[in-house]
Amino acid sequence: MSKEYTVDLAVAGCGGTGMAAADAGASQGLKTLVIEKQAQVGGNTKISSGFFAIGTKEQREAGLKLSTEEAIRQLNEYNHYLNNGPLTRRIVENAKPTLEEIESLGMEIKLNPTSKTTQFAHLDNPYAGGSYHMYQNKPESWARVQKSVEEKGAEFLFGTTMQDLLKNEAGEICGLKAVDENGEEVIVHAKAVVVATGGFGGDKERVARLMHTDRMRGLGVPNMGEGMTALEQAGAVNIDSHALIHASQLAKSKVTQNTSKKRLAGFSDNPLTRLLLTPLMWVDPNGLRFTDENTVYDTVLWANAAYNVGGMYYILVDTKTLQEYTKGTKLTVSKAGPGATDKPGDFIALAEEAVANETAFKGESLRDLAEKAGFDGDNLAKAVADYNQAVKDQDDKAFAKSKESLVYSVEEGPFYAFKAQAAYLGTVGGVRVDDHLRVLDSSFKPIKGLYAGGANAGGYYEGQSYPAYEGLASGFAWTSGRLAGLAAVEDLQAEKK
Repeated sequence: MSKEYTVDLAVAGCGGTGMAAADAGASQGLKTLVIEKQAQVGGNTKISSGFFAIGTKEQREAGLKLSTEEAIRQLNEYNHYLNNGPLTRRIVENAKPTLEEIESLGMEIKLNPTSKTTQFAHLDNPYAGGSYHMYQNKPESWARVQKSVEEKGAEFLFGTTMQDLLKNEAGEICGLKAVDENGEEVIVHAKAVVVATGGFGGDKERVARLMHTDRMRGLGVPNMGEGMTALEQAGAVNIDSHALIHASQLAKSKVTQNTSKKRLAGFSDNPLTRLLLTPLMWVDPNGLRFTDENTVYDTVLWANAAYNVGGMYYILVDTKTLQEYTKGTKLTVSKAGPGATDKPGDFIALAEEAVANETAFKGESLRDLAEKAGFDGDNLAKAVADYNQAVKDQDDKAFAKSKESLVYSVEEGPFYAFKAQAAYLGTVGGVRVDDHLRVLDSSFKPIKGLYAGGANAGGYYEGQSYPAYEGLASGFAWTSGRLAGLAAVEDLQAEKK
């Protein structure tokens, strides 16, 4: 037996994208129904920390005078112009009014100025580091936002998972099919549908196929891609879905899954995170050094470097370095990604524990370490010799690492290699849309009645990578959702004329 509903606007998913779409529709008088797989609102947006926007009152109060034109230029350039230019412009121009709208709904916001960025690589760029509008008191804020949208007339169905889109004889979208937590079918007849179900980060096999590696570590809400699959089956073209690779983690480390006032998702209280979050020597699975380790000061570039060697790399240290870390480190500890704990610890004992847990390898000599970790012994020997020479000369001829970070050589055994994995917070990118978030078919024509936003909409990112502008994905989620909802309103109103 099916449950049936008839509405103007159906929204699948209620993270930031779905909530903003529902608000846009309900605010304009559309009968709006939101279905949500989880038991509560928020999705991955609730895990995220802040919202990228330009020209806000918070920035003006902080003395920041930023222009949308410069923000758009930087994003286009960073993305090598592989992004959808008109969509990027619309999102950046509409981020500020979207932020104001969610604040009016009850979301508490506080600007994190450039001087307080946790990504030290952004200290000289207020667009990358000074446009981060941080969500405050998120449980209370989200509850207020939900209540406000409900008061506007939107109805929510929780524990309800989208399965498919409905089409009429003309090929137009006329609703969706779902299933509730009891296994009962739910049919929603609608004049317009916004797909805001998030990506498919919970489907590890699908992510591994897409990213060509199974060595990365997933965090976040386990979205399985039901909405994305339904979009493709309805004729949408998936142009750039990819994992939102975001910093790195020590292998098997226990991490938080949610952000709080003090910690970001992915935080671990193991003191070994100070090894993870400082630019020590890194090698790939073949024992080769592969990057300037100062990428650790930028969440995205750090993850990109790790992904480029398959999503797993190794932090190489000697016993002397571990002894130094027990007392403290001369290197600046990065706060990028989840950040490191300042809890004291005996790093030799912690290293031995990691070896016992098979998250690190130990060798009395470099050859011994290479054999145990599976490195090529000649590669490792040469990489270490070259790195030690760079430290001695204060000149990294391989990757131009800064002198300030050329501190610890790798000379006194036993030697240790700690496994680290690129982390991903679900997937982003998705199907081709126009600048109003109407879903397009393979002929670049809108599929009538169908809209998508957030981690279902493509064109905002280069593909594979994610621009290192703080709060960009979260800002896109809310703003694209709002624009999708407003486009549905505009299109339905035009039909009446």
